[in-house]
Amino acid sequence: MAEVRTADGAFVYVEGWRWFFRESGEGEPVVLLHGIPTSSFLWRKVLPVLARERRVIAPDLLGFGRSDKPRHGTETVAELAERLSGLLDRLGVERFALVGHDFGVLVGAALLERWPDRVTHLVVTNTSFRIERWRGGRLSPLQLLRVPVLGEVAVALARPWMLAAALRRYLHDQSVLDRAMLDGYWEPFEMGFRRTLIRLVRVRPFAADDLARWRTTLVERGTGGLPLLFAWGARDPQFGVDEASELASALPGARFLSFQQASHFLPEERPRALARAIAVFLERPASLPGPA
Repeated sequence: MAEVRTADGAFVYVEGWRWFFRESGEGEPVVLLHGIPTSSFLWRKVLPVLARERRVIAPDLLGFGRSDKPRHGTETVAELAERLSGLLDRLGVERFALVGHDFGVLVGAALLERWPDRVTHLVVTNTSFRIERWRGGRLSPLQLLRVPVLGEVAVALARPWMLAAALRRYLHDQSVLDRAMLDGYWEPFEMGFRRTLIRLVRVRPFAADDLARWRTTLVERGTGGLPLLFAWGARDPQFGVDEASELASALPGARFLSFQQASHFLPEERPRALARAIAVFLERPASLPGPA
């Protein structure tokens, strides 16, 4: 089936699944991967800057955004990576630079593990390879979703203002959370994402061993010459900048940027600065600073 274009992206079927993706520009491909609970909407301000020189593709992972939502919720990270590889094949993308945020970094790492020769550059933003940092605190509202029936009721009753309250905890600059941003992140909740969220909370799509293996993959590939950039919102309360600095320090040639006036959602708070840093990294990696 042919692609169906919309005002802000396109839909395409791959192996029976309908994907939504945003795309702009021409040249060497760059793939942008979002995290939880976001979608390709996360990259809307970064994408046009990178698209001045490159072909940029930002997909909604299966289970997220406007892409199809499997009835069982979301798939494992390894399965998502395999599905993503199929999408990129469908779009004629063989080798590409990869930029990941949050959960998207894990999908990217799983793809890198299986198809290392496809990734030319890797940018890692605000994530973790430590299982404890993926566990919500005891007071996290997500804990309620773990309870059968009660979780379904809670997510069915969720409203935009509740999402806004959750997002504010991960933003340093509260002014970026305007109506347009909230509407963009709320839209998937009206398109089946509630089911995905419950599944993610109850059945984590990765294990501690997976994280350790993907971390090792990054270290091995980085040591082997893969250009790596760690770009971090330093005020992230969930995924601290310490882990990024530690990883970057272990990799000869890795680049490291800490954005002091940003939190978890770096692409929202510092989109142009992040986009420019990525653009420079893709052209001249050594011109960016390494870890202190």
